Amino acid sequence: MTKKYIIKGLVQGIGYRPFVAKIADELNIDGWVRNTGGIVTVMASGEEDNLQSFYDRLSDDIPTGGFISSIEIESVLDTSMFSNQGSEIISGAGFRIVESDQDVELNLPLIPADIASCDECKKELLNKDNRRYLHPFISCTVCGPRYSIIKKLPYDRDTITMGDFGMCEICHTEYTAKLDRRRHAQTIACKQCGPKLDFALISGKLDLEIENANAGKLAKSDVHRNFTSEFLENLKNDFPELFKAAMCILNGGIVAIKDIGGYHLACNPFDYVAVNKLRLLKHREAKAFAVMFYDADQVKEYCYADEQEIDLIETSARPIVLLNRKSDVIKPLAENVCLTSPSIGAMLPSNPVQIILAKACGPLIMTSANASGDVLETDDDKMKMWLEERAISSEMTDATLAMLSHDRMILRPMDDSVMKLVRGRQQFIRRARGHVPNPISVDIKGELFAAGGDLKSSFCYVKNGLAYPSQYLGDMESVSCQSFYKNEKRAMKEIFGFSPEIVAIDKHPGYFSRKINANNLYEVQHHKAHVASVIAEHNLKGTVLGFAFDGTGYGDDGTIWGSEAFLWNGRDVMERIAHLAPTKLIGGNEGAKNCDTILASFIHAVGLDEEFKTLHSSDKHVDDNNLTIINAALDNNINVVTSTSMGRLFDAVSALLDICHYNSYEGQAPIELENIAANVDKGYRFFLSADGDVKELFKNIMQALTNGVDKAQIARGFIEAIADYIVSLAVKYEARLDDNKQIVLSGGTFLNRILLEKTIDELETRGFKVYIAEQLPPGDGGICLGQAYLASRQYAD
Repeated sequence: MTKKYIIKGLVQGIGYRPFVAKIADELNIDGWVRNTGGIVTVMASGEEDNLQSFYDRLSDDIPTGGFISSIEIESVLDTSMFSNQGSEIISGAGFRIVESDQDVELNLPLIPADIASCDECKKELLNKDNRRYLHPFISCTVCGPRYSIIKKLPYDRDTITMGDFGMCEICHTEYTAKLDRRRHAQTIACKQCGPKLDFALISGKLDLEIENANAGKLAKSDVHRNFTSEFLENLKNDFPELFKAAMCILNGGIVAIKDIGGYHLACNPFDYVAVNKLRLLKHREAKAFAVMFYDADQVKEYCYADEQEIDLIETSARPIVLLNRKSDVIKPLAENVCLTSPSIGAMLPSNPVQIILAKACGPLIMTSANASGDVLETDDDKMKMWLEERAISSEMTDATLAMLSHDRMILRPMDDSVMKLVRGRQQFIRRARGHVPNPISVDIKGELFAAGGDLKSSFCYVKNGLAYPSQYLGDMESVSCQSFYKNEKRAMKEIFGFSPEIVAIDKHPGYFSRKINANNLYEVQHHKAHVASVIAEHNLKGTVLGFAFDGTGYGDDGTIWGSEAFLWNGRDVMERIAHLAPTKLIGGNEGAKNCDTILASFIHAVGLDEEFKTLHSSDKHVDDNNLTIINAALDNNINVVTSTSMGRLFDAVSALLDICHYNSYEGQAPIELENIAANVDKGYRFFLSADGDVKELFKNIMQALTNGVDKAQIARGFIEAIADYIVSLAVKYEARLDDNKQIVLSGGTFLNRILLEKTIDELETRGFKVYIAEQLPPGDGGICLGQAYLASRQYAD
């Protein structure tokens, strides 16, 4: 009996064909398996019982990183049709992996994300007796780079950048051997035939004395010191490039390291001077750095992490996970690593180079190698040029800068994904490496493109009920990010074969993401897209009360929205039912960044100018002349916008409490407000009027300051007041919801852990079902899915 199986899902680039062949061999089945466009086709001949067992095992199991969406079965009476393709079935000849073909007309391909080094490869990497000991490009069928190196489908050696490297005789034997774990591993390589490393010292001096490094960085037990010395000696002999990079870091230098998705900058997180130089190098003065730890046990030395958080950090995506940091550690990080943040962005190594350096050096700062706001660099020459230019600047005097590169091409930059867990729910801050281009199953008909927004931008294509969000693309005010957006849009269209019928765009007339799309446009309001994104992700049916809180979004009335509550009727109407009282604010980019200007605008709007001047009579941040100018601009509508932004309210309160007066990066003032609030368990009691008027809120906060109430209690009390405001609206409109009582919380403001946790707790106590974005960021990086959801319904109507 012969049957043909058409297997759809994420089945390429994960070692699926060798997996199928192994099962077939075990069940004494003849035939073949091959990639067919974006799917896998299997022809299998054997006993009926064996074929049933074959189908059952294919249905129940799959290699790491993949999934099955369907298996179609056809009985085949005549197999001679395959003989002219060199894929005839010969009884007793066994089971083979054959050449891929291009039959992609009706099949939507799925491509795996870049996958972290698996446990088996890690064991081989650190095994002195293995021929791939310390090999910086070790991988197998279930791990290694995928999306960042693919040119086109099907996923084969000659369609990825590993095609530039021929296999040596031993690797080829492994590639073709039936029982080898690297059978048909497209990234297979070894020290002899794989990519090569290169180390370049850009500036400063390099001390290669191992004992000096141990004294400075690794001064723990004698056993640990001797073990590390031995490891460094082996590294020095086998891979001197890696050894030099490790020594540079151990002795206070900064190394640009070419990883799977682009360059990272690495330095010693215990060295205050090195961390300060890194901040100057990147122009990143105020934002915390992520730290890479060798394993989960090391993470637990520095962070509080429960089982679910450890499971998340150990997933094959290897995201950065925000964890509460411990204060009572034996060897604390330098104070300028996390700054005021109570959390550490913790991550584990995702590739062999990172594993080796983390083992040699201990914890490492690992941050994207670019100036803040620019696209992650992948080009060797550009990276070297940037380092050389920075090295001669006055800021980098006496800094040791180096570069560890390799000759495998990266086709698309891929930042680290950033996540956290909130009340058992995962939350993306940035969705990128390890998760892109994995699709999301959605109830969206047709084929379309959703352009997203211009801040923390991402777009998505939708086809056959699957949404393919792009990676994080940055802010579109940057020319490099604009180019990145256009390149990724074109690349995804070509690789997946998308041909969208319509394009969904944001209503903002000035958005780059709107301007580059010209035809079949459907406008979707920004905050409605926020709510719809969560509805689409969770496939919610029936009525929904949705809250969209963020910094800015173009409203239906031409004003700036940002504190919106909507009722979704479950079909086609999203009714705006509540928001903060509209307030005149100074417009433009500077107006959104200067928290003192924002505060002055709120104070003037609610008529508390004199009280404010009295409170801050000696405050260096308050200048009477500036207040007079700001008030005159507001009164005369000069460069003024009308806003209901919740993000701007957080900015104003942060400035009022003398926590942050200027957003040097997006969301800085709200983040630092939350950091201060995290120092206490309970806040001072405040209230936000049900009609969104903030006069009493500001009046009460100023009174609390006058009475000497602790700043942390005021900060937490303000955040808790926002949560209470949400709950009051939910109770008010509960009668208009159906029995499911569904609530959606979306928008960048809900990255605030204190706000989100209290809101979820209070709503669930009252019987509401609360949904947040779990597969996309809650901020603007997730609105593309909501745009697609609402536009598809407009189009259908």
